[in-house]
Amino acid sequence: GGCSSGYQLTYDSVFKALENNFRRFDTAEAEGWYCQEAVGTALRDYTAKRVIDEADKGIDISVDEAMLEEALENADDNASFDPMSAMGGMAGGMGGMGGAMGGMGGGMGGGGGQMDEKQQRKLEREQERARKKAECEKDPSKCDEATARTMNKAPPRHEKISCASLRLRISSKIAPYDVTSSDNIRKHAEKTRKQLLGFCDMFSIRSAIAKGDGSMPEPFPLDVYYLHAPECWEGWHPKCETGEEMTMSLREAWEAMELVKKDKNAVKIGLSNVSEEELQDIIDFVKERWAKSMETGEPTNAIMPHVIQNHADPLEPNIDMRLLCQENGIDFVSYSTLGTQQEFNEEGENPVLTDAVVKKMAEKYERSEAEVVLSWALQSGMSVIPRSQDEEHIKQLSNLITDPSFVSWEDLDEIDTISIE
Repeated sequence: GGCSSGYQLTYDSVFKALENNFRRFDTAEAEGWYCQEAVGTALRDYTAKRVIDEADKGIDISVDEAMLEEALENADDNASFDPMSAMGGMAGGMGGMGGAMGGMGGGMGGGGGQMDEKQQRKLEREQERARKKAECEKDPSKCDEATARTMNKAPPRHEKISCASLRLRISSKIAPYDVTSSDNIRKHAEKTRKQLLGFCDMFSIRSAIAKGDGSMPEPFPLDVYYLHAPECWEGWHPKCETGEEMTMSLREAWEAMELVKKDKNAVKIGLSNVSEEELQDIIDFVKERWAKSMETGEPTNAIMPHVIQNHADPLEPNIDMRLLCQENGIDFVSYSTLGTQQEFNEEGENPVLTDAVVKKMAEKYERSEAEVVLSWALQSGMSVIPRSQDEEHIKQLSNLITDPSFVSWEDLDEIDTISIE
């Protein structure tokens, strides 16, 4: 329902799912359909809660201020990374800790062009570290933790909470009506990454500090960034009024998507709602450029799609598309796996969840019909992205995290027989 009507509901659903150990979330930029702002805020607030919980246990979450300053200065020189906006986003959900870091960074904006001053501060930091190292060698009892870590003398530590340690995997999609230029696609990917995961960049800064080798912090990327549809079909979305809003060909759009990965705004890139013919054309396009690169020795940005997200359920399992993906090492993510794309019967019942075979399996395994269908999909080599706003349903689905393969192979074969393809 978008942010105007669904902000709180989206926020609550994501937060509840996180509390039930879900770590992978799929959203989209399409205006009015999703509320990425609520998703990003829920992710931030949950992570902040975990950080504060660890602090309450006495686990150190502090950083060396001089090293933080250096990391911020270095990051500020990197045009592709905006640590200040990341810290500002975190401040709202992390109370005093986030606010302190935001304040610390706020006083550093004017030093960009002062090379002599910057070099002087760097020299002073190096001298201070040398002093601490000498003190640490002389008397280990006076050795602070940051120095001890660089000297490999620190005791084992708890793994600190971060977006990486929580294994957050967040995916999103660009709407076809925004596929108007390569620059626009890349800008949308960066904006979406910051909206959903910008707060994670603070942890990247801390990680760079901990290494102590002057390495640059990198933005925490989206897991997958998809092209939501291969064209802006008239009526697909209110903004697809004429069907001509997408001004790039699918091949041109895919070249821009490849740059999204190069920009490090996403780990993987993919396509959604494509036909087998359209996917085959992109596969051929990538292979053609690979062959040309091998022939000429010129580098290429060509990347095979990592993921395809299309509809599949037991009634319409999309077998041909899944086989094409399998042949080319492409993951297949199923949406509407629980039958929400199907035409409901006269009683308003979902034909997948009310199918006699599915109901029989649910009774046999003492699990819900939804769990049976999702287990079928997972054991058939698909990933799934079920949607739920009900807390009990979320808890029920969380059982699949620890026990996804409870349906036997014989029973999976029987579920396959209900296909209408």
